[in-house]
Amino acid sequence: EDRWPQARQWLDERGYGSTVDYVRACAIAVLEETGLLPHLNPGVLSWEELQRLKPVAPSMGMMLETTARRLWSEKGMPHYGSPDKEPAVRLRVLDDAGRVGVPFTTGILVGIGETLTERAESLHALRRCARQYRNIQEIIVQNFRAKPDTAMRSAPDADLEGLAATIAVARLLMPPGVSVQAPPNLVGDQHALVLRAGIDDWGGVSPVTPDHVNPERPWPRIDELAGWTRQAGFTLRERLTVYPKYVRGAEKWIDVRLHPHVTALATADGLAEPGAVVRGRDWQEPDGGLATVGRADLHTAIDTEGRTADRRGDFDSVYGDWDLLREQVPGAPTHTLPPTRRSDPAPQRLDTDVRAGLRLAADYPGALLEPAHTAAAMALLTAEGPALDTLTRLADELRADVVGDDITYVVNRNINFSNVCYVGCRFCAFAQRERDPDAYRLSTEDVAARAVEAAQAGATEICMQGGI
Repeated sequence: EDRWPQARQWLDERGYGSTVDYVRACAIAVLEETGLLPHLNPGVLSWEELQRLKPVAPSMGMMLETTARRLWSEKGMPHYGSPDKEPAVRLRVLDDAGRVGVPFTTGILVGIGETLTERAESLHALRRCARQYRNIQEIIVQNFRAKPDTAMRSAPDADLEGLAATIAVARLLMPPGVSVQAPPNLVGDQHALVLRAGIDDWGGVSPVTPDHVNPERPWPRIDELAGWTRQAGFTLRERLTVYPKYVRGAEKWIDVRLHPHVTALATADGLAEPGAVVRGRDWQEPDGGLATVGRADLHTAIDTEGRTADRRGDFDSVYGDWDLLREQVPGAPTHTLPPTRRSDPAPQRLDTDVRAGLRLAADYPGALLEPAHTAAAMALLTAEGPALDTLTRLADELRADVVGDDITYVVNRNINFSNVCYVGCRFCAFAQRERDPDAYRLSTEDVAARAVEAAQAGATEICMQGGI
């Protein structure tokens, strides 16, 4: 709708603010009118859009395809001119989906012009996301097949032995619990080969629609799939769009508004119930709007009961693998350096800079904010001994000139409306993900009740705080 006026007009005429609003409405219609479970693949989404769609879809997905930027940036390459195919953009979506906690399907394309090194780098990028957020439920390893009337119609199909090798590497790289899939309609008669390579899922197989990406390759019948699988020594079972471990842990991964829809179709082990009655079920916001959920008594219980042991005991892994995070932070200490050293050395402090800084602090303190005086300002931040004594005296004199000698305070109450936070700073008690045992949200009624209690105790201020 940003690019095409016709799309904007179409949405406006139907009362939708955006394509995402339209997708959301369609998902609700699917839930209410059919009872089927939406699996949303709308492409590149922002963190806010992922949050908006999570309540209407138990799972979502977006192929990474490749991290090889040259396939996007160089003219003539397969992704050239497609802004949403920039690898950095797609990796950002994977990170945001992990922060939101959406069970997510992603994968790579094999044979679109990438080198073996680039293919391996793409798998490592997916491994990082899977380790860090634990929301990657499935990796698709999809081979390129040339099609008529496309720009790559003359390009050779991906080699199936190379595909099998990539599947095997993906299986070895991915953390436990991440499934690996290869589309059964794209591997010719080599179903046994890809099964041996390590797949444990055949993906979506539709009885009513073609594969829109590869319409010339029809889906196999379910009994054909079952036969190939049985010959390889496995049993074919139907799953839901959201994988079993996320169904079993629905309270941590799936929005509460979807629980009735998912449980109606699931077995006790989280797979698809063959005899389930598939019918539409109401989808609605919780009664009364926002409701208090989770362990909302932490403001009092923390002193007597403490936090739940299963949450606080594994803090170092709750927000992902810290070694992976360290690799992403420029200047972070590495394992090869002593803990006190950093790869970015601290600014060198010179006596002349200290003197210059003190002169500025005494006569023109605002000048310390100017880029020209950065060295002087940094020197004052590391001042010690007589220089520090002089610096504090100057600051106290400035304080006396500006605000006088009265020290003020306010009687207030902090109302932490939620401790759910997706950032994961290690020093802060707002360190709960939505699926953690100690996570909570307060209803507006509870917030109001706490404000009344504060007023009755003499408070004149409410400080509203929450996680990010």
